[in-house]
Parts: sequence; C-alpha cells; structure tokens
Amino acid sequence: MRKIKLNKRKVLYSASFILGMTLFSVNANAEDHNDGTSTSLNTINENDTTITDETNEQQQELQFAKVLSSVELVTPETLEFTHLSLPVSQYTYNVKQSSNKDYAEVQIGGNTYWVKIDNLTASEEQPKKLEEKRHLTIKTKSKFTVYASNNNQSDVLLEGTTASKFHVLDIVNDYYVVEVAGVKGYIPISQVNLNYKKNSNVEVATKSIKVYKSIKGKYKTIGTLKSGAVVKVTKSTTNYHQIQIGSQRYAIPKKGTIPTEKSASLGKLVKEVYPVTLKVSSTNYVYSSKGNKIGTILKGQSITLKGLKENKGIINFMGKSGYVNLKYYNHSNMVNPKKSITYGRYNYYLRVIAQLYPEFTEIEKIGKSVQGRSIYALRVGNGKKEILMDGAIHAREHMTTNVLMEMIDNYTVAYRKGAHFAGYNVKSTLNKTSIWFVPMMNPDGVTLVQKGINSMDSKYKSTLKKYNHGSNNFNRWKANGRGVDLNRNFDGLWKYLAYTPKSFMNYKGPSAFSEPEAQALKAFVQRHHFKMDLSYHSSGQIVYWFNFQKGSNYKRDLKLARNVARITGYSVVPPMYYRGSGSSADWFILNQKKPGLTIEIAPYAGNGPVPHRYWTSVWNKNKSIGLFGAKEASK
Repeated sequence: MRKIKLNKRKVLYSASFILGMTLFSVNANAEDHNDGTSTSLNTINENDTTITDETNEQQQELQFAKVLSSVELVTPETLEFTHLSLPVSQYTYNVKQSSNKDYAEVQIGGNTYWVKIDNLTASEEQPKKLEEKRHLTIKTKSKFTVYASNNNQSDVLLEGTTASKFHVLDIVNDYYVVEVAGVKGYIPISQVNLNYKKNSNVEVATKSIKVYKSIKGKYKTIGTLKSGAVVKVTKSTTNYHQIQIGSQRYAIPKKGTIPTEKSASLGKLVKEVYPVTLKVSSTNYVYSSKGNKIGTILKGQSITLKGLKENKGIINFMGKSGYVNLKYYNHSNMVNPKKSITYGRYNYYLRVIAQLYPEFTEIEKIGKSVQGRSIYALRVGNGKKEILMDGAIHAREHMTTNVLMEMIDNYTVAYRKGAHFAGYNVKSTLNKTSIWFVPMMNPDGVTLVQKGINSMDSKYKSTLKKYNHGSNNFNRWKANGRGVDLNRNFDGLWKYLAYTPKSFMNYKGPSAFSEPEAQALKAFVQRHHFKMDLSYHSSGQIVYWFNFQKGSNYKRDLKLARNVARITGYSVVPPMYYRGSGSSADWFILNQKKPGLTIEIAPYAGNGPVPHRYWTSVWNKNKSIGLFGAKEASK
C-alpha cells in the first residue's frame, strides 16, 4: 500500500535549506538580539540529522481517516467533479494514497473516487469489515442521500446530485445497504430507479405488504408478505404487481417492492392426495419449505390442506406451497364415512387432527404390521383417566374404522368449540377421561380387502392367495398380512383355543402374541391404565362382555354391557362358559381386570364387508358410545 505522509503543522528544516544558507557565509554568525550571543552555522550542521529524524517521526500512514470539512469527490486522474459530496462526519473511512500526492483514493458503492487529502484527518479507529450478502447493482435518482442507518433522521454519509450506480451489500426495510469507504450506508429505496420486468421476481423490501386475491372479480385482502419474501410477478401496472397462477389472480402493491436476483420464496403447489377443508381460526405466519417466515394468512378464510411436512401443514398461498402451523386452523367435516377409509387416508387424517389440536390430542405410533404399515393411536381429551377404543382387527370389518374416525371427527370439533355432541359436553367429559382411539389394528388385512393382492408385499402374495383357497377375491379376508387371525392371537386363554388350518380366518397363529399387531396393542395397553376397552367388530348387532369374571367385576361389566346395549339397541350376549379365546377384549378382561366389550355394529353381513347402506343406522346407534364410555370411566 502507498503511504500518505501527513503534515503535523510544525516548521521543519531540511538539509538542503541549511546548505543554502552557507552560501552567504560559511563562518557567518547568527546573533540573538535578546542576549547578544551568537551561534555558528556549523552548530546547526551538527544537528541536521536530528531534525530530519524528527520529521520522519511526524510522518504517518493514512489508512483510516475522518472528513474535516465537506468535500466533493472527483474522478481518478482526470479530477472531474462527480457531484458526490462527503460531509463532515464522525465516521472513520478506509482510504489509501492515490497516484496524485494531493489526493486519497476511496471506494464507494463499488466505484473508485478521489478526495483531497487536505480535507482529511488521520483516525486511530477503523471501520468494521463489511459482508456482501447480495449481488446486484442499483442506479439512484438524480438526487439522493446515503444515511448512516436505515433512518432518514440519522447522520448523512454521502450526498449526490446526479444519478449514480452502487453495488448493493444488503437490503434492510426500505433501504439499500451500500459501502461508503468501508462504512455501511443506507439509501432509501424511494431514491432509486426501479425497473420491473414481466415474469420476473420482486422482493418485499419494506416491513410488510398486503396480498390481494381476486374473488368473484373483486380483490380481497388474504394476507401479507414480509420483508425478504420473493414472488414472481406476471406483469406490473402503475401501482400494483399482478400474479397469475392458473385461473387464480393475485396482486401486491409495487410500493415496498424491488426487482431482485433472488429465487422465489415458495415452491410449486403440491397436489393434495386427501383434500381437507380448513378454516383459519386466527391470523398466522406462512413459512417457506426452509422454515423462513414469508408472510401471514388472515383469519376467517377457508383453505384446502394440501399435505403435511413434518410439523407443518401445506396450503395454497398465492398459488404456491406455503407451510403453516395447523394449530391456528379448524376443520368441520374431515371424514366421509359412507366410503371405505383406506390405510393411507386414516393414517393421514390422524396426523392432521394431531397437528390441528395439539392442546388436547396426541398421536402415537404403537407398532407396525407384518408388512411394515404403521399402527397409530390418537388421544382425544386431557383427562387423567383413559379408555381404549379399537377397530378393524378383522380385515373385512373395516367399517369399524369409519365409526371410530367419525367419532374423532365430531368429538374434536365439539371440543375446540366448547360445544355439546350427542347430549354430552365434550370438553368437560374428555377433560376428565381421555379416549385413546386405535382405528385400524390390521392395516395389511384391510388393505388386502380394499385393494387386492397387488397391494401386498411380493413375498407374501403366493401364500395369501393359497390361504384364500386360490381366489383373487379377498372380500372375505379376516386375517392379517400373513394369514393369522388377530382376534385369535391374544392370550384370552389362547391355549384352549382349537387349532384350525391356515386360512383367510380363524387361524390362531403358532403362539399367543406371535403377531406384531397383537404385540403392539398388548404393549400399548400395559403402558397405560385404561378403565375399559371397547373393541369394535362388525356383524351381529350384539355385545360380548364375559370372560370368566366373578363377583363385583361380573356385576360391573354386565352393567356396562347392558348400558351400551340400551344406547345402541344391540343385544347382550349371555355368558358362555367354554374356555378358549384369542380376542383382544377377552385378554383385556383377564390381564387388566377391567371391562372389555366386543361391540358388533351391523346386521350380519356374511363373508364380506358391511355394505355402506347401513352406515347411517350404525352411526346413529354408536355416535355417543365413546363419550358414554368416558363418562362412565370418570365415576
């Protein structure tokens, strides 16, 4: 680096000056008129080296300097005025010697300028190193000011009276951040010429701007975009940018936006697999897939949930995939119980419910099926006491999944609203006793019945077809994904249960709890202290309750069964004193010493699923059973 030597305003004598003096008289004397003494110039010659050394000590490198008086910058070498001025300032700038000894060189906005050294004074401070976060260039309007912060009341670093170009370091709330000789400067966006192009990206440079959506020909506010959000605009008018996504049209104000080199914040809208309509219960943030806050969506809107990603829901925000916290949303009617509910749909709905209502629900994966499908349990309510309700242990009896899912659907809506359902104050009831739902205990078997052999793992296909007596029609299938009847696999006195050939039903397995599905429910029950188990099955419109209880337990369980029968209109099955059971409810009775009811929900349907035409009757009889069970358990 070249060094600037700064004069310290002290008179210094050089050797050449002293030599010149000797031309008058080598032996001349200089007389001091005050005391009459004289000094030989030879004496001065002896001190010549000392004076030169003192001069060197007064010289400094000028790397950092402050502006002593306002100065206009000039172009390098040609020294033409630039109409850019540095006012007097408390700030320390980076400078270096130019090729002209009277000027220092400074870097401003990526451009090189010269400034007169006489207007500078050395500083012991030095600017902090600046980080370049952006890669774009701007051009100012003909008159502009660069401030020391993003506030037009702050100190002025630079004033310009001609349009000038600057490399941008960053953008901060309505200001471009630029370099002024090593110091961070702020140019108001309003003082910059902005050039918007069709089908290009714009960035929000102010705190936030409104987002409008065209609804029935009128634009309505649907949310906001936050500072830093980037969207692709279709075209720009005098005051607005328009965004066209398919048939949907959106608009944002031009004011507060800038052209940008950044990519759009939100990605392509994902296609929903299981559409769910939600309503925004309170204004909340919309995030990008990277977790950055992009904007907000306003309360009161209806939206379609497109999917889930980890702990966020995916919604349509300005025609793109926006990520939101679902606890700020409500649903009203998620389940269509008049159609079969697949494994994928039930799985998805439970996870959605858990994200919608985290304050009173909890989801738990309790295990996996033979073929690796997850088995989920969902808690509804905050009661310390708990009851268990399970369904679809038998594959063809998957209407029981519909019953439990419809309960979840209605109970959660009523809980959030603080409403009544089926004569019960849902929130009050479930805050005393929670319900744990396991809507699909046999996901492999249900999938086989609903979708056929090609939905199965290839290593099981030939065996399953063999157990189905060679038929490709699996409507009658009751067993799991490798031919074990799960309701014969629990140890409700399993050893007394007769062996039957491997088939689509009744084969009890090589040992009690040989199957991962049965093991999962057993472990889940043993981690909890359920007051009862209500296990749903599909054919017969009857209630099983007995497995050799005695005394007070006998009376308690019979009373519960009769109450369920009274509500549903089903018949209570009298005690049967033959030993041997593999049912989950019978095991629960023996192991937990608590009531275990097997509730058969529909008229006998033969060797196949219950027809959907029975749904309305089934639901009307069973819709309150979960709340009834919770109420009974709280006593």
